[in-house]
Amino acid sequence: MDNYLSYNAIMAWTAFGVRDYSTLEHHANEIYNYFVHKPLELLTIDSPLLIGKVFQVCLGFQEPDQDIQEVRAENAFLCFSKALNSEKPNVHDEAAARLMILLIKWQRYLIKKVEQACMGQNVNPYSFFSMFNYELPNDMPMATNTKMLFAAYYLFDRIIDNITVR
Repeated sequence: MDNYLSYNAIMAWTAFGVRDYSTLEHHANEIYNYFVHKPLELLTIDSPLLIGKVFQVCLGFQEPDQDIQEVRAENAFLCFSKALNSEKPNVHDEAAARLMILLIKWQRYLIKKVEQACMGQNVNPYSFFSMFNYELPNDMPMATNTKMLFAAYYLFDRIIDNITVR
């Protein structure tokens, strides 16, 4: 991961931990702007869990621009989805839990993407929202809230399965 990005992610998360919200906002904005100019780098970051956590906590800011919040939620979703592939159980489990929380608490910022993903007949391997179409039962109602809750339950079920296997 780029040193500049890594520095800002660590500083943002540290600031959040000590409730220094102005420093958190400053470094989080640097991260947001970094990916505005280099969006494809979200797919290759070394610490997707950390970056996702920064995007997720920023959803709590009083942001009047709905588009910014949607991008934050989508970026957090992508980062947590990528972190699910980690072989480290603590990273995988935290990513799954944060993804579940994202789908429940911040679903209003993801609804458009989920609806688009659910309209397709085939899974798009380049869309990180395609899991909604792939994992959902064919007879599930089209209500997006139902799909969000199903996805959250699916993740919860996977977390519980991982805990009981260990």
